[in-house]
Amino acid sequence: MSDDLTTEQYWAEAWQRHLETYLGGPPRAGYWLEQRFGKDGSVLELAGGSCRDSRWLADRGAEAIGSDFDEKTLDYLRDRFPQSSLKLRREDSFALSLDDKSVDLSFSNGFWICFDDDERLLKLMREQARVTRKWMIALVHNRGNDRLLRKFARLSKQDSLYDVRFFSPDELTRLIDASGIAYKSISYEKFGGPADVLFNRRPKGIWNPFAGIARHVSPRLYRLQPWRRTERIACIVELA
Repeated sequence: MSDDLTTEQYWAEAWQRHLETYLGGPPRAGYWLEQRFGKDGSVLELAGGSCRDSRWLADRGAEAIGSDFDEKTLDYLRDRFPQSSLKLRREDSFALSLDDKSVDLSFSNGFWICFDDDERLLKLMREQARVTRKWMIALVHNRGNDRLLRKFARLSKQDSLYDVRFFSPDELTRLIDASGIAYKSISYEKFGGPADVLFNRRPKGIWNPFAGIARHVSPRLYRLQPWRRTERIACIVELA
């Protein structure tokens, strides 16, 4: 794994290449979070980058904050979406400016995968838990998906954005326990995979009549997928 993935300069340059692609994609995590937890209460997205998921939640009525440590990206998003109700904040996810237990739910989508140093990841977990009242969530890449592992290994040779860490549920449990976070429960749900084909309006050139309702249907279909075909693990920590 490249150390570049944890620097502000790397992400400022990476988002210049990838930001519009991310913004053009469906806010899958936003859809899943709304369906799984509703839109009541406050939400914080950590290391949001495009912040497309927290923006979806905010524009649906949630009290949402999108955070990232790259100010250039945040400025771009403010200009790009001037009417959005999302609150954008520059934050260091290892030292957040928020008060203890100030948000009901916090989440990151593909952030923990940037760290192969367990001690840094444990610090990150503790800080996320500090500002969160009830639900602490991380979406991470699924080590049980061999096809995805091979794909990322191949792509990482051209773009270090794909040189990331994959996790198993057992490894996540071990790390959360090692962090000392007080929790009521940990659960793991499937996120991403074959069900996402519904977001494509013309898969293989064939009109998809379900594209308009994919945000309602796909998150429900994730649970029916085998783990070996599932893209990410949704790690859900209910805090004590």
